[in-house]
Amino acid sequence: MGETIAIDIQHVSKIFGAQSDQEVRALDDVSVAILQNEFFTLLGPSGCGKTTLLRLIAGFEQPTNGSILLEGAEISTLPPFERPVNTVFQNYALFPHMTVAQNIGFGLEMQARSKDEVTSTVTEMLDLVRMGALKDRRIDQISGGQQQRVALARALAPRPKVLLLDEPLSALDLKLRKEMQVELKRLQHETGITFVFVTHDQEEALTMSDRVAVMNEGKILQVGRAHEIYNRPSDRFVADFIGDTNFLSAQVSSRANSILTVDLGSGTYVQIDSQYDAQPGQSITLAIRPEQARLANADEEAMMQGTLIDCIYIGTDTHYRIDIGREDPFVVRVQNTSGERAERDLGSAIRIAVDPIAIQVLKD
Repeated sequence: MGETIAIDIQHVSKIFGAQSDQEVRALDDVSVAILQNEFFTLLGPSGCGKTTLLRLIAGFEQPTNGSILLEGAEISTLPPFERPVNTVFQNYALFPHMTVAQNIGFGLEMQARSKDEVTSTVTEMLDLVRMGALKDRRIDQISGGQQQRVALARALAPRPKVLLLDEPLSALDLKLRKEMQVELKRLQHETGITFVFVTHDQEEALTMSDRVAVMNEGKILQVGRAHEIYNRPSDRFVADFIGDTNFLSAQVSSRANSILTVDLGSGTYVQIDSQYDAQPGQSITLAIRPEQARLANADEEAMMQGTLIDCIYIGTDTHYRIDIGREDPFVVRVQNTSGERAERDLGSAIRIAVDPIAIQVLKD
């Protein structure tokens, strides 16, 4: 993946109802650079501003402030049809009276492309999305997943510089959605087109993306590769939104260079190597992923102990919920490598071990 910028969003804000008492700041001074030929995902909860940002790139909305550049050229004032950008929506908006091939070629015909070019491009797109055998079927004669492929082929046919995808997998069932995640990544890789994908589904984001931007309340909180976002979240919101996380309130007891000695209460201390600028006496939040904790053996030093209150078997893993005397149970996720979970009696004493390297210190 090169480092050439495809879309450069500079200090963009979007305010709806700016001249009324019902002002809504959907985007608040957002800046991000999306690289050419990358699969870039905007991830966040409903109302965080991700779809608004996508619509600004597409030209369906105009920014209140800021600039949007496509390959260095300002596009903020261009109408959608003058931008080399296509969009796939949640509702695929396919023409039910047309065949698969006719739907794919429709946009090219509207651009007055030659008949030969339309035919060859439609054939190429049918091969790309593996729909050649169904080219003469009407849209109401194919499945939801097949309709998804047709919508993608139609959007890719004019060879846009950027393809925008607004939660296009949300209407599919779980198994098909997982299959389409792989297909989308394959299509992006084979076409080399920049994909900008919007979703609230963390697994989709982690599965497909070269980089992820986590958004909340109109701001981008963190941008990075999937493993960076997951393993080194910038703050508590990101850690909580991406995956399951145990949060522990603690206090810094002492600091020696990057080593923090942290007081967990009840006479329990742990040393953590952290670049977080926390000073002695300061309250902090620790984040521990459930899969990075383990049930301690009898001869192993434990970081915490508590009482088992629930076991949740989900096939690949078992989740142990443990009362450690705090408001929320501490969760330990154990992989069922043998196909069977280790039996533990509810109410039994549980010791929890955590490697200090797995503990994140967060700003609240």
